Amino acid sequence: MGSSHALDVALLMLRVAVGGFLLPHALGKLFGWFNGPGLAGFAGELRGFGLPAAAPLPLLLAGVQVLAGLSVLLGWQTHLAALVGAAFIAFTALLALPRGWFWMRGGVEYPVMWTLLLLSVALAGAGTFSLDSFLASPGVPS
Repeated sequence: MGSSHALDVALLMLRVAVGGFLLPHALGKLFGWFNGPGLAGFAGELRGFGLPAAAPLPLLLAGVQVLAGLSVLLGWQTHLAALVGAAFIAFTALLALPRGWFWMRGGVEYPVMWTLLLLSVALAGAGTFSLDSFLASPGVPS
């Protein structure tokens, strides 16, 4: 396997992992799927951090996270989507900072890892096996 092909496969695997985990997490916030909190529960989480939770803010935040996860997964507008996702989760890390490092105690460990993974995708791009690459190919109508 050539190094270029291996890199494209690695980028696909990274996108599938990052987008594939972020998307259901966000769908849980938006619709309550996968045993998630739904919008009412997500609004409660926001209030628990002392943040505003009036409509439509929980809907907007959950929708942004769904779009970021789906876009990263598909490799569409990957740089921007991964940056938006990283910003969202970095803010979560800041909120968890007073609780220390370890996630099992509500700390920053897990959101920092996800922020770094999303920043990696934003820097590396989508790779060949992506909608970004397909849409940029010659002969593909835009």
